[in-house]
Amino acid sequence: MRLLRENTVKLKYKNLVLENIKQAKQYVNTGKLSQSDFETLTKADPTPQKKFVGWMSKIWIQDKPDIDDLRNSIEEYNTFLNKGKAKTKDINQFKSFADLESEVDKINKSGESISVKDMESDYETIVDNNDLLIMSPHTHEASRKLGISKFAFRDCKGGKDSAWCTTYKAPDHFNDYYYKNEVTFYYIRVKSLDMKVRLEQAFPKRFKELEVVALAVLKNGRIDGYDGLDKQISSGDINKFTNIIGIS
Repeated sequence: MRLLRENTVKLKYKNLVLENIKQAKQYVNTGKLSQSDFETLTKADPTPQKKFVGWMSKIWIQDKPDIDDLRNSIEEYNTFLNKGKAKTKDINQFKSFADLESEVDKINKSGESISVKDMESDYETIVDNNDLLIMSPHTHEASRKLGISKFAFRDCKGGKDSAWCTTYKAPDHFNDYYYKNEVTFYYIRVKSLDMKVRLEQAFPKRFKELEVVALAVLKNGRIDGYDGLDKQISSGDINKFTNIIGIS
């Protein structure tokens, strides 16, 4: 799974992330930014890759914005950026916090802000072939949509849905994991008969439940896993599962 994460997310943002974190730490090293402020700004950066923290540190030193205002504006900008609605694609082009606020405000007033439909489609398709479907949601709305469609598993009144708490109607579980704890989710569906047979051979008592799996990559690198009935998967079984599907 570590390889999957590197090949899908880290490699995409690696240089940018390192540069932004390096920039922020330089401010700490030169005494322009306290360690406490650095940690606060890192937590306020809504991206798992922390791609805005360098710019945020510069603006924090320069403009001294309210932390809640900065967090909210960055979150809105990131959402607009992901949906192709932001005019300014590189955050470093904003020379002040007021510049960022101005663009976010213009998008909101234009009526082109993010709709529920936009939020539902805010996910990344990692793999989609004959064997596997792997998707990573970036919003609660996308997580819920995927949970009741692509990764629906358990029987319920009217059809099937997902047992994972991150796909529930209430957003609290997903938002706490994703934004507060910086957890990246990968929803996996095993599609091919050959791969399902291999699962049955390896997990004779629970292979059916492993046809859909949610893997949660924590910021410290640890990986948690949950089967289609939301039962936790041991670390040993996670390794066995990822070996079978070819992402270890």
